[in-house]
Amino acid sequence: MSQRVLLVLRKLKIGGIERATLDLASVLVREGHEVHVLVLKGGHELEPAPGVMVHRVDFDKAFRRTGIGLLYDLFTRTLLKPLLPGSGFVWRGWYGGWYFKRFVASLERDTGRFDRIIVRGQGAFETIWSWNDPRLWQVAESWPGEHRGWLRGRYLACLYQHKRVVSVSDIVGRQLDALCRQYGIRTAHRMTVPNLCDIEGIRRKAEEPVELPDKPYVVHVARLSEVKRQAWLIRAYIEAQIDEDLVIVGDGPKRRVLETLVDELGVRERVHFVGSQINPYPWMKHARLFVLSSRSEAFGIALVESMICGTPCAAIGCPGGVRNVLVHDQARLVADDSIASLAQKIREGLSEPPDLASDPELVERFRDTRIMQQFLALPTTS
Repeated sequence: MSQRVLLVLRKLKIGGIERATLDLASVLVREGHEVHVLVLKGGHELEPAPGVMVHRVDFDKAFRRTGIGLLYDLFTRTLLKPLLPGSGFVWRGWYGGWYFKRFVASLERDTGRFDRIIVRGQGAFETIWSWNDPRLWQVAESWPGEHRGWLRGRYLACLYQHKRVVSVSDIVGRQLDALCRQYGIRTAHRMTVPNLCDIEGIRRKAEEPVELPDKPYVVHVARLSEVKRQAWLIRAYIEAQIDEDLVIVGDGPKRRVLETLVDELGVRERVHFVGSQINPYPWMKHARLFVLSSRSEAFGIALVESMICGTPCAAIGCPGGVRNVLVHDQARLVADDSIASLAQKIREGLSEPPDLASDPELVERFRDTRIMQQFLALPTTS
């Protein structure tokens, strides 16, 4: 039976949350459901599939355009935020939830009642936290950041008390459950549904022509940030003493630092920064090995995508979903939390790669139609 679904996210930029949201939208439309996507803060780097209806509404700007809203914003920014560190989202989400409720009611008058509303990412549900509805599920891509001090429990209660929460991996779910128990917070429901992949779509995109290095290479695809720990990646690559080049696909605040590090280590000719790519899959497909060096990884969708492209993965077994994704023979290439261990797994992955073709369930677990059914089965009653 066809359902009417509203997906909510903060931005449409190149990133894991955004790709996961649009992948879910795409399979829902393909399977005959009506899909709306609400973008709260802009971004135009990614385009939804044909048939997905996109709405762009910035509740913060709308509220500030009212006289009362501007005064409220100035008051909370200048007095409450300094007095109560980390509380900015509380004041924004208080009116954001009210605006969101009005937006949904207005849209439903034109299109009909939504069967379910799925909000992806902490940034999105911080923006609208004050509205609670049995149809609304929050998808937690990671466990919440560290709000310091005695107010932490209050902040977490805003996000999770009596809310319906989906975690993308078992470790994220366990972390959320532990935090809620610590602060006496009771969620209405808490379930685990992994991220999904359009397996055939990824394989088609992987065939698109791009300019690749002349030499064989290993690849890394991620935002260049502290948590992804590309400095470890570069040092492990050097320590591995392999013949292949290293291709880094992605951009971010650490790019200049990493390029300086590559120059200092004298490997500029062997390490290639190709920037952020809307379609990273050709680089994955033609690599001999995908390497992940993160400090934490809530799910690890790039690992699944690489295996879909036929490329095995070596990764640090950091807190998060890496060990859930890299199972069976692929688990051999999960490294300890050290540069030396990652270097050893890079060598092993090149000399004795896992046979991905003999284990199709490695990627079939994440097929979009399978995961879509789990979302459509989420309860929507109190």
